[in-house]
Amino acid sequence: MKKFAFFSILALGFGLASCDNDFDFPNPPGQSNPQEPIFETADLELTSGVNGIINLDQVNNDNSLVALANVVTVENLPEDYQLSFVGQMATSDDFSNSFEFATSVADNIVYANPDDLDAGYHKFFNTIDPNAENTVNIRYKAYAVNGSATIRLGGENVYFCPMTATMTPLNPGFTVEEEYYLIGTCSNGAIDASKAIKLSNGGGSPYDNPEFSAVIKVSTNEADNGYQWAVVPRSTLTASSGTIFGVSDSELATEREGFLSEYSSNPAYATITEAGPYQIIVNMRPDEDGLCSYKVINAVEQLYVIGTGCDWDFAKAQILQTSNNITYYGYAHLNTEFKLTVEPNWQATAYGSEEKGKLTTKPGDTNIKVDQNGDPIANALYWCDANLVDMTYALTKINTIAIIGDATPGGWDESKEIAMTPSADFLTWTVKTTLTDGSFKFRANNDWPINLGGSLQDLTLDGANIPAPLTGEVTITLDLSKLPYTATVVK
Repeated sequence: MKKFAFFSILALGFGLASCDNDFDFPNPPGQSNPQEPIFETADLELTSGVNGIINLDQVNNDNSLVALANVVTVENLPEDYQLSFVGQMATSDDFSNSFEFATSVADNIVYANPDDLDAGYHKFFNTIDPNAENTVNIRYKAYAVNGSATIRLGGENVYFCPMTATMTPLNPGFTVEEEYYLIGTCSNGAIDASKAIKLSNGGGSPYDNPEFSAVIKVSTNEADNGYQWAVVPRSTLTASSGTIFGVSDSELATEREGFLSEYSSNPAYATITEAGPYQIIVNMRPDEDGLCSYKVINAVEQLYVIGTGCDWDFAKAQILQTSNNITYYGYAHLNTEFKLTVEPNWQATAYGSEEKGKLTTKPGDTNIKVDQNGDPIANALYWCDANLVDMTYALTKINTIAIIGDATPGGWDESKEIAMTPSADFLTWTVKTTLTDGSFKFRANNDWPINLGGSLQDLTLDGANIPAPLTGEVTITLDLSKLPYTATVVK
């Protein structure tokens, strides 16, 4: 066996488990790259060097490299050439979307830097959660190198030691807990679990979705005295002591947005000095300076859709609803242009647009244009979405509304849903049909993203199946003109 002489080539990568050499073709095609000729006679065998789990953080804490594979045999290597490997990482065993990383070899073991593997991990899985585990696939290109001469062993379609492993990423260096709470005025300045206000989160890993929020109502008396707030994690609330996140600069305590710093006690409280409903939004993933950002916005209970579709008459305006004071949604009859207002009058904040998809509160001629591929669309029903934190909006034109369910003649067969007929303003939809025992729902555009269920007196987006209140020949009428959306079923 030829004596080993190894060094690294290339950069960046991913993970592993059991392996054999993987030859895609028994006779590799001719090499097209003159910088990388093929040497086919080298007898090379690698075996997996891991037990199916790669904990990058553990390896990093041990100040070591990740041992990935063992060089068992290498024979017939060209004279005066050294052996080197380039690793490939992928999420599928066909390596259709792979990530290459550098390796080094010592004492017949192929190593990789945990930082390189971590970079590949984040490229594929888009998470910084240190508790996350994901399966990766790894294989190797083998090279014989002599100065500027590089020989690909076996050819461009030959790889060695395909393996799989469960990989956990490096710890990001900070902690984001599952739960956070407001203290301050609401808890009489104490860390009091019985009075603290829990912040809500959209779900998933808090490392990847670190925004938490709460809606509060500040009374006139509280505003006059200064409504104070700080944030504590669940661990602090449970222990009645620990980390408190207060405003980082006390001189900016009354600002509507800023940064929170960690305190062990006596935090500088952020302060609200005007009465009203507010939403406090905090991002608990710290920046490079260890600061967490926050926003305080007016909590809007609903949005009014005012435009040519309702003749610019607030008495006829449709209303968009919300469950989190961030995103608002609902049906509206639109006709070329409109605005969104927080109250049914022009003295209130109005949202328009200067760029499609983007909201602005800038006054003047900023009506939101209703168009499709640049052409104005008149007299149509739309599903409207608005986000007052991201300041975005989206419009979905409604072409059909139908009933579907096992109470209908077509059952849950999507091709047999029963279309409804709209009124002139598209806010009332009617159908005559036959119902049997069972349930049904209303859905738009022959699909499920926009569907209404629940009860006939309070139809909600993605609500439960609606039990048929009657059987036999009936007329079903859907009313979208006001909230809550309702429907009637009559003989």
